Amino acid sequence: MERRQRDIFDMAERARLSPVRYERRDTRGVLLCQAENSVQREFSVSLGTRGDIRGDQNELSRMKRFARENAVLTEPANPGTTTPKKDYLAMLKAPAPTAPALDPVAFYRACEWLKGQKIVTFASLEALAQDASEHVGATVSEADMKLVMTTLNVQEPALWHEPKDPQAILVRELSTIMKRLGETPSPAFDRLAASLLRA
Repeated sequence: MERRQRDIFDMAERARLSPVRYERRDTRGVLLCQAENSVQREFSVSLGTRGDIRGDQNELSRMKRFARENAVLTEPANPGTTTPKKDYLAMLKAPAPTAPALDPVAFYRACEWLKGQKIVTFASLEALAQDASEHVGATVSEADMKLVMTTLNVQEPALWHEPKDPQAILVRELSTIMKRLGETPSPAFDRLAASLLRA
């Protein structure tokens, strides 16, 4: 067995694939491999006198990926499907639909508390959640508060999305004034505005 043939057989063994047939094609050694579920694919290495280390590593990665994607599942699978084992296990561990972290009583209290609030008096969602936590008697996260607001059909005030950076505020106001005056801002001003006002 020539050196490069031995190399590709070793790679197949490391990837847990079964070698089926080896042949030389031009400047490459090609090995047909079979995965656990009997799916077959060809992999190849350069036959140059000096081994292609990077190429071998890439091909070994392809072999390992192919082996993972075609591993035999513990559950019977439909013929012709090649659901990766990793994806199958991920489906079993898939998280439940999003639900409030609050228990039902605390969630109800947060809803009732929010009904009596003027939401525009809070500087941010974080501030609203902190205040709610004090009144509800349980930790209310920002995600919980968003769910409470969605449940009650309460919109976030525009001021929560106002820029906080003084430079961003100035650039926005200057831009508004320039538009009202019919002036076209310079490209440099546009770039500055885009960088400060994004997000």
